[in-house]
Amino acid sequence: MVESGSRAGKAPLSSELVQDCGGFIRQIALSIPEAFFDEASTGGWFRPLVPIGNLIVSLPSDIEVLLLVDDAVLPKAKAWAHGLQARCRIAFVPVPAGSIGSPWIQDAFLVRTGEETDFEILSSEGSGLAACIAGFLQVPLYSLPVLPPGGNQLVGQDFRLIGRSEIRSRYQGASPPATTVAGAVKALEELDRRPVSIFGYRAEDLLQAQRPSVPRKILRTDAAEIEGGGIRSTGSESLLHGGHQFGFHVDQFVSVTGLKRNDRPLLLVGDPTTAGEPETPLIENARRCLDASAAALVLRGFEVMRNPVPYALAPDSGKRLPRLYNNLILENQVRSGRERPLAWLAQFGDVEPSLQAFDRNNIEIWGALGFEVLPVYGWSYFASRNGALRCISKILQRSKVLV
Repeated sequence: MVESGSRAGKAPLSSELVQDCGGFIRQIALSIPEAFFDEASTGGWFRPLVPIGNLIVSLPSDIEVLLLVDDAVLPKAKAWAHGLQARCRIAFVPVPAGSIGSPWIQDAFLVRTGEETDFEILSSEGSGLAACIAGFLQVPLYSLPVLPPGGNQLVGQDFRLIGRSEIRSRYQGASPPATTVAGAVKALEELDRRPVSIFGYRAEDLLQAQRPSVPRKILRTDAAEIEGGGIRSTGSESLLHGGHQFGFHVDQFVSVTGLKRNDRPLLLVGDPTTAGEPETPLIENARRCLDASAAALVLRGFEVMRNPVPYALAPDSGKRLPRLYNNLILENQVRSGRERPLAWLAQFGDVEPSLQAFDRNNIEIWGALGFEVLPVYGWSYFASRNGALRCISKILQRSKVLV
């Protein structure tokens, strides 16, 4: 590994990636492409700054936002951010022109932490964004030959859930490539102390995975029940060698809750459905794949709860695509002056009225789990771009949960 930053002589910190659940968010990074500011001035339908601004405005005052923007649009970015009148602190991190190709900062680098405030940045070789943020914060930067994108990895209290596609497409495509699947898994495991579980399904399980929709009921089925119902045991080994992954990244359809049920980590897994139109083969296939994936998660020790994910025509592209309610941000501690921990949830019904019932339904599900939901509006503008709240943000620091 190549190390840079102000602590070049310091030994690497303990291997613990920042979780997707747990304590208060202290610092979060966002990146805004230069083109988004141009879009805002054209008056066209696409208004990408609206949902980003709504997220910033929703953040409590003790969160610091690091806003990465191109040097060329720094004055525009500062004027826009000032107009938000946000409560949180905003620090601007200028980057060389052309460095920000998309807003999906979740995939740009990983963050590992040791003590309360010490952390390090892990990036693939040549990552300009990672270098800029490490330099700005004066923290170590480690460059790795191949790094799984943050979107295809969820980090819980005592587990990591990694999308099946990372095994072959990332590590066996590395230079030099991993010579075995076991070698690929080992490279993933070395990033963090937590055990790795694989998100995926086997093709032979699809026809048997026709479960009724269970949007609010916890799905806990032991291996014997699944075997009796036709779905054979889907262990990690079979997924590694012959499995598949539904979706581009695991965080499109799976949410970490930070909760446990029956002493098992509770996950929320999307349940594809129509938005009032007739059923289509696209939605039927998505449902089968995610049903099989949910059953596999249960076999590997998770509790699974389902939430409705409507497939609807995207307003700009006209393609039938899912609305990514599972792509969210949350805390598991109760802030001063609040009664429940916070969950930030993407909303679509403000732009697409036919989805208002799904907005409410997903809010109710998280409310029933004990969260105060902060709805963040405007995410229909990103409906055709396969991302939402978690994709567009990177949590850099959380407080430790006091037990």
